[in-house]
Amino acid sequence: MTKRKTMPTEASLEQLTPNPSIWKHDRTSIIIPCYNEADRLHLEVFLNFARKNPKVSFVFVDDGSKDRTISLLCGAMAALPDQVDVLTMARNAGKAEAVRHGLKFAAKRGDKYIAFLDADLATPLSAINDFISVADRLDNIDVVFGSRAGGLGRRVYRDIHRKMISLVCASMGRLATGLALKDTQCGAKLFRNTEHLITCLDAPFTAGWLFDVELFLRISNPNRRERKNFFEYPVLEWTEIPGSNIRFADVVKGGLKMTSLIFSQWKIRARFQNRRILPSPSITQHLRSGETLSTQSIHAMEAIVSDDRRLITLDFSSVKTLGPSVFTSLTEICERLLACGKEVSIYLPDDAEILSAARRSSITALFNCTILTRLPSHFTDNSRFSLSEA
Repeated sequence: MTKRKTMPTEASLEQLTPNPSIWKHDRTSIIIPCYNEADRLHLEVFLNFARKNPKVSFVFVDDGSKDRTISLLCGAMAALPDQVDVLTMARNAGKAEAVRHGLKFAAKRGDKYIAFLDADLATPLSAINDFISVADRLDNIDVVFGSRAGGLGRRVYRDIHRKMISLVCASMGRLATGLALKDTQCGAKLFRNTEHLITCLDAPFTAGWLFDVELFLRISNPNRRERKNFFEYPVLEWTEIPGSNIRFADVVKGGLKMTSLIFSQWKIRARFQNRRILPSPSITQHLRSGETLSTQSIHAMEAIVSDDRRLITLDFSSVKTLGPSVFTSLTEICERLLACGKEVSIYLPDDAEILSAARRSSITALFNCTILTRLPSHFTDNSRFSLSEA
């Protein structure tokens, strides 16, 4: 008989002692709530994705299914026991509660990122890799969530009625959270594991199938200027999957609950903000670039500089390709940051061509630049460097 993991009680979850704001495992767990999904659950897709992404694991939460769902999930866990967990709810409690328990389970065991997706994979699993890339590059971002906003080249197909419902939900979500949300019901969201996230998962949600808006409200800071830790990512693909359990009555109830959130948002924020366990305040903001550095990406980094951070680190150590006029734009941006009272440090890769371009721009003479190399022992002083020979 296949062994499966049963849903821990609230008391047993508390015994999984988390490391405040520091993850224990370089792993991303994806929560998949399941209720009578035997005919729509394509487990081989999940297993193939896990095999190709060893740092990703799945936590399937069976919400009291009455069909063969639990048997299928146990088979998946037997196939990949190190990357698949199966939690079972004692009774059908709804998607919100299933997701909450799954998120809490993964957060308590110390996973770096925790995400959730719908079991029908209307949003493909590849979107999670995009979300992880954003969270890795921008360490001030705690929440990355999908948006089904269309655009050239994107394959987003939605039923017109569901699209109208989504627009209404987004409008009410903006009122409830104070965030410039374009889409709240994409079904794909990723969270950085922090002590505050665990705190926000302690109490059951009250907004029903609109629970993700309530979770955003709990996470968001009462101070509007401090709500810069959310990132809305336009998904490349999204397809309407038949078989949704949402009825018209659910839409009406959801609207009423969202209205309740709007009027009680200050109380909810204060409740979870007061319980927030903050680490020692950091005065440094670390912004990281990918392999290609362009003027557009530099301006994007400038746009998310926090007002309350005095030390700004611009990490270009992974850059392999430079766009035109990059260092000219970077010099202008750094000068603006200095004028605002910021201190700027720049990390450059140990690449002769890039270092030569940096020298010619004079940026190394104007700002604190550091070479990040895989062989730091080659440098007697890695806090400053000269490029006279580059």
